[in-house]
Amino acid sequence: MPRPARDLATLLKVARMRYERNLTQTEIADSLGVSAATVSRYLSEASERGLIEIRVVESAYRDFDLERALRSRFDLDEAIAVRCRGTAAETLRILGSAAARAIVDRIEDGSVVGVSNGQSVAHVAAELSPLAARDADVVTLIGGVGRAEEDSHTGRICRRFADTLKGRARILPLPALLDSEEQAAVLRGTEAFRVLERLYAALDIAVVGIGTLSPQSSTVQDGLFTEAQLAQVISEGGAGTICARFMDHMGRPVSAAFEARTISITFDELRRVPCRFGVAMGPEKVDAIGAAVRGGLVNALATDAETAARLLAAAAE
Repeated sequence: MPRPARDLATLLKVARMRYERNLTQTEIADSLGVSAATVSRYLSEASERGLIEIRVVESAYRDFDLERALRSRFDLDEAIAVRCRGTAAETLRILGSAAARAIVDRIEDGSVVGVSNGQSVAHVAAELSPLAARDADVVTLIGGVGRAEEDSHTGRICRRFADTLKGRARILPLPALLDSEEQAAVLRGTEAFRVLERLYAALDIAVVGIGTLSPQSSTVQDGLFTEAQLAQVISEGGAGTICARFMDHMGRPVSAAFEARTISITFDELRRVPCRFGVAMGPEKVDAIGAAVRGGLVNALATDAETAARLLAAAAE
């Protein structure tokens, strides 16, 4: 059997299959059409080249059975499910760390990475490992939500990603929701916005939070939408939000009244991104996450084990 070239992408793929998906060397060999001995050599070389860094604490809290079930049931390219450890904040930190490692593995020279706002994505940004990816761009997928100095603000997240990756931050200096459709139309006609759209079309990775339609959601707490407006969206069949755009239970856009005033990546643009990484946890987000995966708005998911189990149970029903 001829030996495949040991390029960096292949080494990373084999290492991720072994240590993130918890596949055996035989399972990896069958999947790639190579021998188990070849897989063993790949893993050894990946270790020698510093591509494998085993972190026992993070791995100890991942539920690999749930991850396999999520990938199979929802046809995901990647799934991460971490078991709760102490407080929700600590679980979110571990989740952010696991998601950050998976995302960094996908970033190459010239990659264009898009980021949304929110606490979950902020934790991913905080846990990123330094990576000098030449000519990398990090772009905001949504206008400003909340106070600019908060870690969960998309501008702060974008700068943190860019600084860690040694890339360029491309920040949209606009609010996420404008007062009128006319204002939005004027802004979309500017050259600055056209540059942003070209970056959206070139995205390799999008990292997004998934929000609920509740008074406790960040969209209400940050003053973007009122409780009455969310109630209106729910009456129209809304199930959740991504980048301040509302989706129904099948991941389709709802509420045209807000759609035309929103300054963020559209669902159609998002679906064209090769890697769409959703990061969200908590049982209250099951409906919203389910809508996002059913609608193809995300094809990779990082969540906690309880939420993962409830997603699978809801799908079975």
